[in-house]
Amino acid sequence: MVSHRMREWYKSGINPQSKLPYLATYLGHKDIRSTLVYLRIMPELLQEASERFRKNGAAALRPAEGA
Repeated sequence: MVSHRMREWYKSGINPQSKLPYLATYLGHKDIRSTLVYLRIMPELLQEASERFRKNGAAALRPAEGA
């Protein structure tokens, strides 16, 4: 359930990191570390995460123009 929720947040354009405390509370965990135990890295989740990085983070790795 945790992996599927993370994937849906990625697909919806939501930052999963900001939602983990809410998910932990929903599941009755005292903190997100308890919730992360249930996170399974699935190919679909990796695909969504890498796509978000490609769109938002990869530009930071490109050299500046004229450098």
